[in-house]
Amino acid sequence: MGGRNIDLNFCSSEFSFVSWLEDLNLIPLVQISDPFYIKLVKEFYSNLRMASNHNEEFALTSTVKGERIYLNDRILASILHIPHTGIYVFEHKKWPEVEGFHPNQIL
Repeated sequence: MGGRNIDLNFCSSEFSFVSWLEDLNLIPLVQISDPFYIKLVKEFYSNLRMASNHNEEFALTSTVKGERIYLNDRILASILHIPHTGIYVFEHKKWPEVEGFHPNQIL
């Protein structure tokens, strides 16, 4: 089965989140064109677990067809072709600070 892509031409004229994705260098994440297999993806996500403790480096683990998959932040950034700049943690009920954006603009 083919990959999934967001139509950025449609979105860029109607939605400002495209510029946010560009600023964060995350466009490759929404433009994945590699083939994927639905049953394997479902198995991956149904077995997905956190492999790190609170004070350890971020890591996930899963099992697909009996094979263990280990993913940390560096591996994920490499797979998704996005920059590895560390983990961002957002506090509950607190707006993230983005230069040039104020939360009142949403209202």
